[in-house]
Amino acid sequence: MHVTHEQLVDFLRGLHARVGGTSAVLNLLRAGEVRGGSEVLVLSELVTDPQMRVDFARHAMDESRHAYLLLRRMQELGFNLPRVPHALDRLETLSERSRARDFKQVYTERGPAGDVEVMEFMIMALIAEHDAATKLRANSDALVADPKTQAVIGSILQDESRHMAYLNGWLERFEQRFSRRAVAAARQRLEATYEELDGLYYGALHEYLERAAA
Repeated sequence: MHVTHEQLVDFLRGLHARVGGTSAVLNLLRAGEVRGGSEVLVLSELVTDPQMRVDFARHAMDESRHAYLLLRRMQELGFNLPRVPHALDRLETLSERSRARDFKQVYTERGPAGDVEVMEFMIMALIAEHDAATKLRANSDALVADPKTQAVIGSILQDESRHMAYLNGWLERFEQRFSRRAVAAARQRLEATYEELDGLYYGALHEYLERAAA
């Protein structure tokens, strides 16, 4: 489902206008930061390439900072919302449907991560980062009357742009290691899966917002 930036901004204005709406939106953004940060931190221990390890560790540090900033702003607004439902954690479901193993289990078993599953993870991370950046830009435009929250969003958005750049750089290397066709096929498959989750996501969103306002 294609939504223009203007349509997304209008939709988000409506969400922010609800009781507890801004905190609910921040909590949704935070879910992605926590999920992505925990995965990439573990992965930094499962790869051997020195630059990749540093890139993953820095990415994890950024995501942890983002999660903190979002939680702090939620609490400043007077809300302390719990973890989002599974249907609203699309990155978790995407990971479950990918061809990569559970990296936390691999870490526990003290095994290495294979090149193919690292590539799959990078594609998933890039999909999530692109989706997050799209929503962050729209939220920033929808929050002109809330400069404090807007500043938090802007700080996070700067890092997301850097994350997408380094992930794209590594995927170009995987194109040379495997083939451009193989990387494109994996990306197409995972993007299609992510789009399939939209129905579940927006179906669960209304109930989540009602609970956030209670």
